[in-house]
Formats: sequence, C-alpha cells, structure tokens
Amino acid sequence: MFSLKRQLKKISKSIRPSEDFRTRLLLELSLAYDQEYGCPQRRPFLFRFAAVSLASLVLFFSMGAGVYAYESPRVMEGHPLYFVKSGLESIQGGFARSPEARAQFHAEMMERRLAEGEYQLPHRPDRVQPSLNEAAEQFEQTISALDEGVMDSAMREKFISALSLHRARYLELSARVQEDEEETGALEPLRQRIEGHELSEDELIRLFEMGRRARDQIEGR
Repeated sequence: MFSLKRQLKKISKSIRPSEDFRTRLLLELSLAYDQEYGCPQRRPFLFRFAAVSLASLVLFFSMGAGVYAYESPRVMEGHPLYFVKSGLESIQGGFARSPEARAQFHAEMMERRLAEGEYQLPHRPDRVQPSLNEAAEQFEQTISALDEGVMDSAMREKFISALSLHRARYLELSARVQEDEEETGALEPLRQRIEGHELSEDELIRLFEMGRRARDQIEGR
C-alpha cells in the first residue's frame, strides 16, 4: 500500500512541469498581453477574457496531462487528449496579436504539425498528408504575418531561417510519403503558399536556398 502511494507520488512529480517551464510560459504570455492590450483598464471585457484564458493555461500546465497533450506529437485528432491540445493552441493563438507574435505562433504551429506527421509516418502513414496540409497552411500564415508588419531585418532573418528549416522537413516528409516528390509536385504547395506575398527577392532566394541546404543536412549529404 505504502509502496503504491510512493510510486504514485513519484509519477506525479515526474510529469509535473518544471518551475522554469512555467516561468517562461507566464513571461511569454505576459509579454504578448502587454504588446496587444497595454493598460487593461481601458479594455475591461478583453482583460477579463484574457485573464480567463490565462487562468485556463495555468490550470492546464499545472497538470501533467496538460503538458503532455501540449508537447507530444502523439496527441492528434482522435486522441483522448486532443481537445486539450487544440484548446491550448487556440488560446495561445488568441494572445498572438502583433505581427511578430503571429509569425512566431504560426511558425511554431508549422513545426508541431511536421513533428506530428513525422511521428505518424511509421505508424499511420495515411494520416501524414493531413499534417502536411496543415503545415503548409501555417507556412502561409507565417509569411502573411511577416508581410503585415515585421519590419526589423534581424527578426525577419530569424523567421526566414526557421521557415527554411521547416520547408526542408516538409519536403523530406513529402518525399518519404511519396516515391518521387518532383513528379507528385510536393514542391509546389509551398511555392503556391507564398505567391502574392511581398517578400523581397533576396528573402525568397534565402528561403529556398537555405531550405535546400538544411534538407541536404537532414539527408546526410
């Protein structure tokens, strides 16, 4: 009996989010809130909504299940904890108001969808394509956020670098799902996602060339 209690206590402690993790989360949420709303007294309704959302995040992240659902690529549609993950991502997206915050959020969501597809490949290859489609959508949303007002050159370079790596992973995963990506057109969806956007020619070149180099590194060339 006592042994079982000790085991349960040990398991509960092991899945509890670290203080550093919770501190970083609250800091990011606080910064995102300050960027968007500034002084809360002028927007009492939005402040109350944000406070409830923040409380929901804190509650979920105080539980091991919330951390697992949020971070694990295993948690996809159909998983018992999927509603937790999708809910947390929706709340996180609601705090991403500035162009910089939106670009960061959508780039992170693209990385998450790719991680989910990579996890599913050996288990359920039929479920990889939906993850690729969602990753392509997040790619477009990141580009849109860059166009809307990310003016700092260093920050734009940071996002271009991240997108280049994500693009390489996208192409690699597509190639592993389909025998020949050039014939099946795996390259085209991401090209189409940036048509009509206002990235500079230099940024477009870096996006695709850096992505090619990153993909070569992934393949061990």
